[in-house]
Amino acid sequence: MSRLHWIDLPASGRLAIAARPRAEDWLADDIAGWAGEGIAVVVSLLEPAEVHDLGLQREVALCEGHGIAFVSFPIPDRGCPDSRSAALRLSQDVAVRLRDGADVLIHCRAGIGRSAVVAACVMSRLGVSAAGALARIAAARGVDVPDTEEQRAWVMQLDTR
Repeated sequence: MSRLHWIDLPASGRLAIAARPRAEDWLADDIAGWAGEGIAVVVSLLEPAEVHDLGLQREVALCEGHGIAFVSFPIPDRGCPDSRSAALRLSQDVAVRLRDGADVLIHCRAGIGRSAVVAACVMSRLGVSAAGALARIAAARGVDVPDTEEQRAWVMQLDTR
């Protein structure tokens, strides 16, 4: 199972980011592992072509089979959400689930760039500053986040909304 990186946040639920699950025969094991960790919602930021190329076509069905809600919100690799308003709506939905006690996993390909952008957006909906969110995510992930300066600038604009 790809390692879950739990982020410190002010909510009763838990938020993790991770690299995408392993493909093919290991996919079912990874998703069963997520269920065992208590994950109630998975947010995948992979684009449809990535899902195909990585062999993750069964991720939705396997999540649903374990009672895990699955949300697809494609973002280009090393990019930012196409729509800030759509990202804020998604983030508000995730923040509500976290406040209600659900454990949420956000993943992209490596669990560093796109995942950090969306996790920071969720955290902003929970009252955490953009810089504070990136610091908490970096501490959980063990690496600097996000991947690009464009992504960092997108996150920093959350404080000016």
